Amino acid sequence: MRKGILKDLFDFRFYIALYISVVSHITLIIYSFNNSDSPYHKVLCGPPWIYAEEEEKELSFQMNFGKIGGETGNAETSEDPGEGEEGEDGEGNGFSKGKYKGSQWEELVKDLEGTSSLRKQFKNDYDLINENSGVADSYIKRNRDYEDIIVKDVFPTVKGIRDPFRVDIENAEDNLFVHKERNRIIEDFRKGDESSPPITMRISKEGEAVPKSPLTMTKDDRTRYLDKTLKQKKEKQLDEFISRFMGYDPDKGDLSYFVRDLYYENLQRLAYPFSGDPSYFAIDYFQENLNKEDFLRQMMAALSENLGTNTGTEILFTIENIYEIQSRALEQYFQAKEYLKLATPEQKQTLRYETLRRMSEKYKKLLLEKKLFHPKDVEEAYSKKRVDILDTLIAKTPNGYRKRDGYFEKGRVLWEAGNSRKDSKLQSEALKIWNRISNLPTNGDFLNEKAFESIQLLLRDLGNVSDADRLPLQTKDQIELILRTRLSESMNRKKEREDKLLWPKISQKQKKAEN
Repeated sequence: MRKGILKDLFDFRFYIALYISVVSHITLIIYSFNNSDSPYHKVLCGPPWIYAEEEEKELSFQMNFGKIGGETGNAETSEDPGEGEEGEDGEGNGFSKGKYKGSQWEELVKDLEGTSSLRKQFKNDYDLINENSGVADSYIKRNRDYEDIIVKDVFPTVKGIRDPFRVDIENAEDNLFVHKERNRIIEDFRKGDESSPPITMRISKEGEAVPKSPLTMTKDDRTRYLDKTLKQKKEKQLDEFISRFMGYDPDKGDLSYFVRDLYYENLQRLAYPFSGDPSYFAIDYFQENLNKEDFLRQMMAALSENLGTNTGTEILFTIENIYEIQSRALEQYFQAKEYLKLATPEQKQTLRYETLRRMSEKYKKLLLEKKLFHPKDVEEAYSKKRVDILDTLIAKTPNGYRKRDGYFEKGRVLWEAGNSRKDSKLQSEALKIWNRISNLPTNGDFLNEKAFESIQLLLRDLGNVSDADRLPLQTKDQIELILRTRLSESMNRKKEREDKLLWPKISQKQKKAEN
C-alpha cells in the first residue's frame, strides 16, 4: 500500500506542485493587500529625504465629532512626556550626530550642541528693571526659551518672502513635514535618544473621508476652553486643537470663529517693556514670534485644504497678521544689531545678549540673500506679501464672508506703506479701496466697522475725496490715529486677561513670605 501511495504521488507530482504554488501565491497576495494601503505599496507623501535613512511610520490624527460640552479631560494640567531640562539625557540608544553630517540638518545639530550648556556659560540676571512699569514680576522672571530662539526659526516668513503667496500654499505641506522632522531631531537630541521615527503621513484613500458635521460651540464654551488651555505650551495647544476640532465642517457651525479665537486670544501674546535695557523687550518679542512658527506651518498646510471656506478665510486673516508681526520683529532685529555694538563686557556675558548675538549671525546670510538690508526693505517686501495674502482672501472667501474686513485691511496696509514711503499714490489707492466697502456683501463679522465708519465720516466731510494729495494734513493725521488706535479696546481686554491668568501680580504678603 505504501508503494502505491508513493507511486501515485510520483505520477501526480506536477499537479501537486502546481496546487502548492497557486495556494502560496494567493495567500501572499491576500496578506499583502490586507497589510497595505494599496495592493502594491504603502502610499506616503512628503519630501523624499524623509524616507532615505530611517524606518517609515504612519501618523493618524483622530478627529472627535459630537458634542464638545460632553468631552472631558485634564489636558490643561498634564505634562508632555519626555520633556525635561535642557541637556537632560534620555534613555535609549543615544543621539548619533554623525548621521546628520553633510545633510541639511548639520547646522541644526551644531546649534543644538552649542546651546546645550548655554545657561551654565552665561548669566540670567535682571538689570535696570523699571519698578513703575506695571509689569508683573511673574512676567519679568518667566522662563524664556533662549535655546529655541537660537535653534528654531524666529523668522519663518523670510525664506519665501519674495515668492508669490500661491507658491507658499503649494509648498505648505512639504514645509510642514520639514518643520516636524526638525522638531523631531531637536526632541531626540535633548532626550539623548533616537527612538522617534521620521515624520510621514498617510494619504487617505478616495471615499474614505467621513462626512463633516458642523461644530456647535458657543462663545462662552470657547472662552472656557481657551482659558483652561492658555498656560499650555503653544505647540501643545495647537496640536490638541487640530486633533479635536479641525475635522468639523469648515463652512457651517462655529469652527471658523474658534480658529480666530484660538489665534488672537491664546497664541498671539503681548510683549511688555519693563526695563531701560532694550534687550529684554527684543528677547520677549522674538519669543512671541518663535511661538507663531508652529501655527504658521500647521495652518498653512490646513489652508491648502480649506481655501474657499469660512475657516480658510479666518486662517488667511491670522497668517496676514503673522506677516505683519514678523515685519516688526525684523525691525527689532536691526535695532538689536545696533545696541549689540554698544554692549558692555558685563552685558555680553548675559544670556539675552549672547542669544541676540547668535541670532544676528544666524540670519545675516539669509537676509542678504533676500535683499533685506534695512528696515525699509523689510517694510516694502512684507507690505507686498500682505497685500498678496489679502488679495487671495478677497478672491477666495465664500459668499463675501468677511470681505469688508479684507478690503479694510488691504487699504490699511497700503495707507501705512504710503505713509512710510511718503508715497501718496499708495494712499490714494487705499482711499479707493475703502470707498468700495459700503457696496460689499454683509456676510460675516465686520471687525473694523468702527474704524471704517470714523474714516468714512472724515472723507464724507471732504466730499469723498479719493486723491490723497487733496487731503489736508490734519485729516491724514486723524486717519493715522484711527488706524493706530483701532485695536486699543481689544488689546486692553487681552492684557487684563493675560495678567489675570498668566502673570498675576504677587502681593506684598506673598513677597515677604517668599523672602
